[in-house]
Amino acid sequence: MADILTQLQTCLDQLATQFYATIGYLTTYHDNSPAIPPPTPTSAPALAKIQKNSTNPPIPASAAAILSQASPSAAAGAVTPGPPAPGAAAGAGGDEAGATAGIEEGLPPRPDSPRTFAARQRELARDLVIKEQQIEYLISVLPGIGSSEQEQERRIRELEGELREVEEERERKVRELRVLRRRVEGVLGAVECGIYGGR
Repeated sequence: MADILTQLQTCLDQLATQFYATIGYLTTYHDNSPAIPPPTPTSAPALAKIQKNSTNPPIPASAAAILSQASPSAAAGAVTPGPPAPGAAAGAGGDEAGATAGIEEGLPPRPDSPRTFAARQRELARDLVIKEQQIEYLISVLPGIGSSEQEQERRIRELEGELREVEEERERKVRELRVLRRRVEGVLGAVECGIYGGR
């Protein structure tokens, strides 16, 4: 198992990824309704609006007015030239067909319904809160949290002393091992001489 700092770094990376994914979802699937209605122009006639993904040039408002006098259905067609809206292919058939049609045509996906969008927002927020609580827990169990600098220095000195004692014990065991190895080599040498005779 990884140490606490490695776990903490992993959780922070995961939190950043979750933030990025949450923002990506929110910007992709919201309903695009403006919080403040756009101001109405009063000075000059605006050009007729076209769809974002259309390659047709804009039609001046004067031409749209002429077309609207000729026939109302032609004016409606002139105001919105280009490919159909993402949901137009779906009709009353359902959301999935419209979403598939939008993906196939290279258009952005359709926004989620308000209920689905709210449920997913709650789920994403819950995941962020859980990850943040994991990070808080890992921080709380870090050694030294809740103790002063002097206490930490004292604890470091105690640990250094324990480390020296353990190192001295290890060196004693290494010396004992060398002595035992020489004794075993002597016994094996005597056994070899006894079996094969004194060569």
